[in-house]
Amino acid sequence: MPGETIVVAGGMLASFGVLQLPQTMVVAVAGALTGDNIGYWLGRRLGRPWLERMLGKRRAGAHSSILARVDDLFTRHGGKAVLIGRFIGFLRALAPFVAGASRMPYSRFVVCNAIGATCWGICFVLLGYFLGSSWTLVERWLGRVGVVTGLVVIAATVWWLRRGLRKPPSSDDRAG
Repeated sequence: MPGETIVVAGGMLASFGVLQLPQTMVVAVAGALTGDNIGYWLGRRLGRPWLERMLGKRRAGAHSSILARVDDLFTRHGGKAVLIGRFIGFLRALAPFVAGASRMPYSRFVVCNAIGATCWGICFVLLGYFLGSSWTLVERWLGRVGVVTGLVVIAATVWWLRRGLRKPPSSDDRAG
């Protein structure tokens, strides 16, 4: 079951008096923080070698430039990716793993993750709380927003990766 569905349902239950609103927010934020920290440390522990094994030796060589670009992206924009990824369904689980695999400094990850998880947890609990019994409407709109946002992110990523693959090798690449 998607995390936002559970959190919105928790907000809805708080609106009916079954749960307490402040405690529901704390649990949502704590769950988000815990899950992302586990993802980060799995990425840190399994990371690059695991990705290369999954791609296979032949494919890993062909994809090494893509992995290098992902590492570079997380070096320069990892904080934003973790923060924004919190609000996009498939990135919510992927961004912490990639941050760990890309060796994003944990101190930077934890600050960006704490901000994103806190905003996400409070917003989604309040969304469920204020919309109360209309949770099916909320779930439908969240699904649509998530799909549209996901498609935009995928298209931008494909464009960015293809643009990088079409660049001619620099003189440093040819010398080695």
